[in-house]
Amino acid sequence: MNPRRPHRRPLLLLVPSNLASQGPLLLLVPDKDRATESPTLFHLPRRRCLPFRLPPAPQDSTRHLVSLGCRVVIRDYLSDLNRRDLRMVHLLTGEQTRLPPPNAKAGSFNHFILSGDLLVNWGYFGRTICFCRLGAADWSVATIRIRGVWEEHYFLEDIICVKGTIYALVSTCYWYDRPGYRLGVVNISENWPSSAELVLLGDRLDARSVHLPVGTPLILRLAECLGQLIVVSTSKPNPRVDNVFCWKSEESKWVRITRIGGCALFFGTPFFVGSLGPDHPGIRKDCIYFSRDGLWSEYSLIDGSFRQYDHAVLPGGRSRGDFSAPVWVLPSKHS
Repeated sequence: MNPRRPHRRPLLLLVPSNLASQGPLLLLVPDKDRATESPTLFHLPRRRCLPFRLPPAPQDSTRHLVSLGCRVVIRDYLSDLNRRDLRMVHLLTGEQTRLPPPNAKAGSFNHFILSGDLLVNWGYFGRTICFCRLGAADWSVATIRIRGVWEEHYFLEDIICVKGTIYALVSTCYWYDRPGYRLGVVNISENWPSSAELVLLGDRLDARSVHLPVGTPLILRLAECLGQLIVVSTSKPNPRVDNVFCWKSEESKWVRITRIGGCALFFGTPFFVGSLGPDHPGIRKDCIYFSRDGLWSEYSLIDGSFRQYDHAVLPGGRSRGDFSAPVWVLPSKHS
């Protein structure tokens, strides 16, 4: 059986100009107790809800979505906890790819990244990853190894793919609830037995190394913008202050930047989903979007303003509580 089959109801006309012209969208899926209602695509610039169909969920299941930009990984948890249905759906074309069931030994983690046709499944604050090529019959499992005396004293904080290279951010230790971070490249071997090794880059990443006041608590998330690896640090929740640093591979260090080339970055709950370029309509330039505060929120790197949008923008009296966590959909002419 061919693991890929087209969905019958694509959302948009499949022409590059149409795909490229869409603003950022939020996919809103009704909660389980509202299973009879249809999902909705919320168009941010137009403040408009668009009807949308997803593949039907199995009966008596709970659905969880993970955004990969214009694709989502759909996980349907069945009443039998040992059974989970996994698939990846391209939301603009409707193309579906069946994914192998979770590995019996490793289980299934909450986060995914896609590097070409290699899908990596990983869990926050762990060390083990699962990975497979699209269309494969099973997952490979490996524990990420680091050469060094502190090999067993690290935890995965974030993983991202930039221009075909997989980077990981790991925390090396916790002192007074303030971790030290290291960046590295993940080299995956798909030959049996499968393995993964982290090659460390640069020095320890903490407040001092990024020229912030010593003792500043850092919440770091990897991102990509215009083909460059960056990290976003949230150092103050109220009022919110986000700082952005770009990785300079030639110098093996992070450099603080105050603009991101007019682009917009999009984060889910809480990891990076994707970016839209400065010429894309419907975005605020040099802005970071989040989908975890209210319906969504925006932080401007230009003036430091923070805007939060809640259910008041939804038509028909529908509230944020009627839906599960919103999921970003980022159209692109390169989708």
